[in-house]
Amino acid sequence: ARLFEEALEKQRMEEELNIARDIQRRLLPATYPAIEGFQVKGLNIPSKQVGGDYFDCIRIDDNRIALTIADVSGKGVPASLLMSNLQASLHSQVSADVEITKMTGRLNNFLQAHTSYDKFITYFYAELDVQARTLTYINAGHNPPYLYHIDGSFRLLDKGGLLLGMMADMPYEKETVPLQKGDLVVMFTDGVTEAK
Repeated sequence: ARLFEEALEKQRMEEELNIARDIQRRLLPATYPAIEGFQVKGLNIPSKQVGGDYFDCIRIDDNRIALTIADVSGKGVPASLLMSNLQASLHSQVSADVEITKMTGRLNNFLQAHTSYDKFITYFYAELDVQARTLTYINAGHNPPYLYHIDGSFRLLDKGGLLLGMMADMPYEKETVPLQKGDLVVMFTDGVTEAK
């Protein structure tokens, strides 16, 4: 009888995790904006049913697109809850009127105030200006994305500051890089670098 009860409890937990996985999947973009001259794609394969990896593509206005990727420390349900908190906070702050260093500082302060000292988020946020063909970004402790040029050269996008949620009122630095035809920006989480 005890084994049967444990089996039922495990089945209930599996069902709840499946629901949580479905909810989390809906927080990630299902489609990407059509941008003339640019192509945006993303993929998330969690190692468990739910996790702390996050990416997004948000239209700010007719000329600008926000691109972000983040990774919450830890795995499983706690990481997924913090990831959904980041997603909601980011969507509420992205706008044409908020400068990205200020927005990143606000996100950092919010997360620092609402998480424990051992939880943090690596975070990369960029705004693609379609007309100017530039990418303005902040890297808050995330694996630096690569900017590859068609001639085979590349550089890391590593300007920014400390990861989110560690300490309040941290300064963040932004950088604007020009984009040329054929450039490729590759963003990833440590799920790629730690894969076996």
